[in-house]
Amino acid sequence: MIRIGEINYLNVYPIFYFLKKEIAEKGTKLNFLMFKQGTPAFLNESLKNGVIDLSPSSSFYYIEHYRNSILCKDVSISSKKKVNSIFLFSPKKIEEFSDTETIYITPETLTSVNLLKILLAEFYKLDINKINFLIMPSNENIELSEDAELDKFKIYLQIGDKAIKYKKNYENVFRYSYDLAAIWYSFTSLPFVFALFIIRKDSYKNNKNEFNIFYEYLIKAKEKAVTHLDEIAQGLLKNNSFKFITYDELIDYWTNCLNFDLGEKELEGFMLYCDLLYKHKIIKNIPTLNFMPS
Repeated sequence: MIRIGEINYLNVYPIFYFLKKEIAEKGTKLNFLMFKQGTPAFLNESLKNGVIDLSPSSSFYYIEHYRNSILCKDVSISSKKKVNSIFLFSPKKIEEFSDTETIYITPETLTSVNLLKILLAEFYKLDINKINFLIMPSNENIELSEDAELDKFKIYLQIGDKAIKYKKNYENVFRYSYDLAAIWYSFTSLPFVFALFIIRKDSYKNNKNEFNIFYEYLIKAKEKAVTHLDEIAQGLLKNNSFKFITYDELIDYWTNCLNFDLGEKELEGFMLYCDLLYKHKIIKNIPTLNFMPS
């Protein structure tokens, strides 16, 4: 049995749509796969503790646990020039931030909060050791409450579907909303890798054949996803839970903001992220890239 983490955000939905569709069509042939949904932070903890075996987990999780992890090749959740679902909401310009700021962070993030730290340290020359990064309260699933209200006088980092909702709901409340991937791209001209498909090394060693079968279906699902976005969107938007986004916005998000590949540019962006984390002493080691055997 392979226990697969599934981020409950729109950014990974197209891949899991076709992955689950394929599993349903194959019946008992793929009955060794099971899914567990959650936020990135929840799935990171589940992967770390062995509750799941594989997950599209935070890039920063891999950086911290690369010695015990294996990566799936050619697949990620990355931005292009912007991402439209990682926002810093602020009453003032980011250029006006000082070393004494308090920034309220959604508990659902691991990669994005550290992206914010290196953006502030590297490009805005702030002392991130003095800034107060305050994690907002969460429930047992490491999820920010749906009822969380944002104070227009404070600075917030929000990610995922909630960030998309907040961008609309608070558009007239906050003077500024910054897309972190857009800031990253403006300084680096590189995409940003938010999530990698990560396998626990011990799980892989104990179940190589099943992981290799899963990987084949994962890549097929990724390839189908990018050519069938209309089908996916039409079905998804019948669910009232996604009324916060229109068809056109959803297609734009999947097409112009997200990239599901892990090619040369994505790897370059990921390694630059690692180098800057190391430079600013957020991590102690630069990770090696441990991919599944061909």
